[in-house]
Amino acid sequence: MNGFIFGFSATLLSAMLWPSLLPIGCLPYLCLGALIVFKKAPSLSGVLFAMCWLTGFCLVLSRQELPLSQQPIHMRGEIISLVSQNSDWVSFDIIVDKPNLIFGPRAKLRLTWQSPETLQVGQVWSFTLMPKSISSVLNQGGYNEQKQLISQHIVGKGRVLHGKLQTSNFSLRNHLIEQLAPKLSILAQGDILLALILGDKQLISASKWQALRQTGTGHLVAISGLHLSVITAWVYTCILFFLTRLAAHPSRRNLVIALSLAGASALFYSYLAGFAVSTQRALVMILLIMLLSLLRRYSSAWDRLLFALFIVLLVDPLACLSAGFWLSFCALAIILYTLESAPVAQPIESKATFMGRARIRLAQFWSIQWRLSLVLGLVQAIFFGGLSVHSLWMNMLVVPWFSLIVIPMSMLAFIIWWIGTLFGQSWLGLFNLADLTLLPYGKLLELSGDLPAHWYAVSETLLAGGLCALLALLLWRYIPHQGQYGLWHLPIAMLFIPLILLILQRTTEPTSPKWVLHLLDVGQGLAVVIEQDNRALIYDTGAAFGEDFSYSERVIIPFLNSRGLAQVDYIVVSHGDNDHAGGAKVLAKNYPRANWITDVAHLDGMPCLPKQIQWQQLKLSFISPLTATGGNNASCVMRIDNGAHSLLLSGDIEKKTEALLIAQSLAGVELKSQVLIAPHHGSRTSSTPAFIDAVAPELVLFPAGLNNRYGFPKPDVVARYQARQISYLTTGVEGQISVIFTNGRLEVKTYRRDLAPFWYNRLFRFGDLINPE
Repeated sequence: MNGFIFGFSATLLSAMLWPSLLPIGCLPYLCLGALIVFKKAPSLSGVLFAMCWLTGFCLVLSRQELPLSQQPIHMRGEIISLVSQNSDWVSFDIIVDKPNLIFGPRAKLRLTWQSPETLQVGQVWSFTLMPKSISSVLNQGGYNEQKQLISQHIVGKGRVLHGKLQTSNFSLRNHLIEQLAPKLSILAQGDILLALILGDKQLISASKWQALRQTGTGHLVAISGLHLSVITAWVYTCILFFLTRLAAHPSRRNLVIALSLAGASALFYSYLAGFAVSTQRALVMILLIMLLSLLRRYSSAWDRLLFALFIVLLVDPLACLSAGFWLSFCALAIILYTLESAPVAQPIESKATFMGRARIRLAQFWSIQWRLSLVLGLVQAIFFGGLSVHSLWMNMLVVPWFSLIVIPMSMLAFIIWWIGTLFGQSWLGLFNLADLTLLPYGKLLELSGDLPAHWYAVSETLLAGGLCALLALLLWRYIPHQGQYGLWHLPIAMLFIPLILLILQRTTEPTSPKWVLHLLDVGQGLAVVIEQDNRALIYDTGAAFGEDFSYSERVIIPFLNSRGLAQVDYIVVSHGDNDHAGGAKVLAKNYPRANWITDVAHLDGMPCLPKQIQWQQLKLSFISPLTATGGNNASCVMRIDNGAHSLLLSGDIEKKTEALLIAQSLAGVELKSQVLIAPHHGSRTSSTPAFIDAVAPELVLFPAGLNNRYGFPKPDVVARYQARQISYLTTGVEGQISVIFTNGRLEVKTYRRDLAPFWYNRLFRFGDLINPE
C-alpha cells in the first residue's frame, strides 16, 4: 500500500513539470527520478493512477457544458468569494451550478461586474456574461495568474452584462465574516485577527502583504499546521485536565473523549479557515495521529506525512500548482527531519534541571528555524523570485509569541464574542486585548520597509547555481567518503561549477557580441527589453490602470530581476499613449540613474530626434520623428544593429510616417532590418506593403493582447507579411518572445513553447483545460 501511495504522490508532485496531461512518455523518467531522490521505488500502478487521476480531474472540470464561444452566455452560479472591489467594479468567484453533477470537482469562474447591486458570498445569481479565457500574460519572473487560477479550479473568466438574484444560501462561516469584519476593521491589527480566526484576508492591504512577504512571516496569517496544532493542543490539554480531576476513570474513556473533542475542534477550525490547502494538510495529519492513538497502532511521522500528502492530492490533484502547498509540506518535512536527526527525548531526563531542559529546547527550536528559513527561502525564491533576508530572526521572535499568546487569545476572544451574539450582546473586550498582543508584531511590520536589504531579488541563473551548490553540499554530507563512494567526488565538485562561473561573470566585465531582444507580454501594449552583457535598455513601459496596477511593476521589473539585469542604461518612450508610457512613473522610481529618451513632455528626457548613440557594441539609430509633434505618427522610431544583426522598433506609426521613412531610406537612411516590431500592434492604419518591402524583415513580432477588443493584429495585415514569406509571432498567443542574435543567426524562444512549456501554461479556451489551442 505504501508503494502505491508513494508512487501516486511522487508522480503528482512532478505535475508542475509535465509538458502535457497524461504524459506517458515521461513514465520512465518519473520512476527513475523518484528512485534517485527518495531512494524508494514507486509502484507503477500508483504512477499510472496519478496520471489518469489528474487528467480525469481536469476533464471533469472542463466538460461541464461550458461553451467555448466568445459570444454572451447565460450561467447560474453561487458566489463563493469576493476577490476585490473598488468604487466602480467588483471581482468575484462563482461556482457553476450543475445539479446533474453528483460527484466530482465543480468548475469555477472569475467574474467582474460594474454592478450597483450589493453582492454577498452565498448568493445564487443567474448571469448573462461575456466569457473570457483564463490565459494570462506570461513572462519570466512575472506572476503566473493562469497557473494560480487552474490551481483554484477556475476554468474561465468573464464580464457580467446582466444578473438576476435567484436565492441566497446560508453559510455559517460567511455569516460570521460579515458580522465580525466591520467590528475588527476599526482595530489597529483587526486585519490580522480576522485572518487568524476565520482565514479571511479581505482587510489586509497591499502594503501590509508586502511587509509580510519582506519579513517572511506571511505564513502566520494563513491558517496552517501551527494554528491548528496550537488550538488542538489547548483543547486536548484543557479537557483532559478537567476530566482527570472531575471525572477520573481507570479506563481510556477520558483520553478518548479528549481526543475526540480536540479532533472536532480541529475540524471546526479548519471549516472556519475555509479548508485551505495548508489547513487540509494539517487537519489530515492531526486526525491521523489521533486515529492511530485511539487504535493503538504505531506509524512513523514520515508515514503520516506521506498519507497526508496522498489524501490532499487525492482530493485535489491541482493543489500541487499552488505555492502554499509546497511551502506547507516542505515546512513540515523540515520539522520532522530536524526532530528525527536531533532527538531530544534522550537528553531530557527527569533529573535534568529546568535550565538544562530549556537550553535543549532552545537548541532544537534554533535547529528548526534556520533549516526552515533556508529551505523555505529557496522555495520562496523559486515561486516569487526573491527571499526575505530578515525572515530567520523575525520568525524566531514572532513564532513563539503567536503560539503561546496571540493564537489562543484570538480564539478565546472569538468564542466569547460568539457566545455574546447568541444573547444579543457584543462582547468585544477580549478583541481589544488580542489587538494589544499583536502590537509588537505590527510595529515590526511597519519597520520592515526601513530595514536594509529587506527583500533580495534572485535571478534565475543565481537560483539555479545556488540549487546546484546546495545539492552538492547535501551529497557531500550524506554520501560516505571512502571505498566505492569515492567516485562521487567528481560529480559533487562539478555541481559547484555553475555558481563559480556566475560569480566570475559578475566580478568581471564581460563583453560578448551576443544580444537579446525580449518582447514582453503586457496585454494590449508594448514593452521591449534589449539585453547585452548584463545591462538593459527599455523601449516603452506597458500600460497602467489607476493607482494600483502597472505593467512596469507587474511584468518589467520582475523580468529584469529574474534575468539579473540590475543596470538599466536607457529608457525610451515612443509616445504618450497609456499602453506605451503608462508605467514610466514606476520605472523612474526604481531606476533613477537611467537615461530617458522621449518627446513626452512630463517625462523630462532627451528629445527623440534623429541621432546615433553607441551603447556597448550596439548602434542605436533614432530616425523619426523629425519634429516633436505628438501622436501616433510622432512615435520614436529606433533601429538597433551591431553590423551583423538589426532590429526596428516602430512604436505606433501609421501610413503617413511609414511613407516618410521610405523616403528617408531612399535618401540613404538605413531602414532594412532582420526583425520588425509591427507598427501599431498590427492595425490596418499601418504596415503598408511598401513599408514592409522597405524593411524586408525575416521576422515580424506583433505586441497584441489575446482576444483584444481591437482585433489586433488584423488578419489582412498578417496576410501581407505571410505573402512575403515573413514569419510572425504574437505576444498574446506566445507570451514573452525572446530573439537571441548570435553567431550570424536568429534564435527565437517563446514562453509557452520554449521557456516554460508546461501543460498549465498552454493557451486555453474558455472553460477548457484539456484541449488547449
